[in-house]
Amino acid sequence: MNEIILKEIKPSLLSKLTNLATLHSRTLEEEITAILEDATANKTWSANFFELTSGCWQGESLVRETQPAYQEREDLL
Repeated sequence: MNEIILKEIKPSLLSKLTNLATLHSRTLEEEITAILEDATANKTWSANFFELTSGCWQGESLVRETQPAYQEREDLL
């Protein structure tokens, strides 16, 4: 196994990670691994998602309400 060493981690973040690990009945290492796996997972639409769902709404017609006028703002700088 490879190692990752975090030299500077905020105590509040460590506490949150520890609480998550406890909540999920995992060790801290297992919890961090699960978070990293989820963050790097290939999250894409399933095959044919748009073909299967496009035009499927069968309720009342959707109506977009009139939008307010665009607000002009002064530059910040």
